[in-house]
Amino acid sequence: MLSVLVLLLTSPLAGVAHAQAGSLAQAISALKGEFAEKSSVLFSKKTRNGLGSDASLTVAHGKHRFAAKTGVYASDVTGAFTVGDLDPVPSRVVNIGRDSYTQSGWDTLPKGKKWNHWRDKDGFLWSQNLVDALNPKFLQLISASAEKVPTKDRYDGVRTSRYDGTVEVGSIGSRWAGIYYSEREGFWDGGRVKWKLWLGPDNLPRRFQAEIVYEPYGAKQIADTVRMNVLYKGWGTPVHIIAPPKKLVVEAE
Repeated sequence: MLSVLVLLLTSPLAGVAHAQAGSLAQAISALKGEFAEKSSVLFSKKTRNGLGSDASLTVAHGKHRFAAKTGVYASDVTGAFTVGDLDPVPSRVVNIGRDSYTQSGWDTLPKGKKWNHWRDKDGFLWSQNLVDALNPKFLQLISASAEKVPTKDRYDGVRTSRYDGTVEVGSIGSRWAGIYYSEREGFWDGGRVKWKLWLGPDNLPRRFQAEIVYEPYGAKQIADTVRMNVLYKGWGTPVHIIAPPKKLVVEAE
């Protein structure tokens, strides 16, 4: 799960409905308001990568705390990673600022230790280029293609408004923190990110779906798909995210 999966996408989307630009402006403003208030949210997430016996599934749930300048400042995420018919590999990641504490079924730790500590390890840290409904920069990127879709869906106990769209970017990849993107073009031919976003009456995300389809380099390669589904609830619920006891932590190599 720590290895980078590079999915390279190219060329801007043609025929975008510019009249819809800015339709997610209220969501961006609402998110920044939560950041300024150092608020929090609970979430659950499923990410599927590939098809057939080599397909992988990551199931996770946890909580985020926000800060004004960084957005997601602290997280506590518990998950499991499964490939094909193999047994799930459990994991837990606690991020506080630039400090990350990790547990995984793959770890081999010294006796008496239960956590690895990483400092400034990009793979674990939240960043502002993630494909995520909590990222205002990503919402700005997709706002030009946003089309409002009639819906009566309810999530987190509230009625929601739904927006759909498709956007193409320069490159996309995967790390522990999530799927990330770049607006600059990569080296290989690519595809698209098709997304759906449900907002509550407060304009905060309640559900986010993304389907990433790309054509890898070479005629013999097979197109791959990454599908993501995230549910958000309990906006503003007080959460406590603390570092593990020092006696249980070892510095990662």
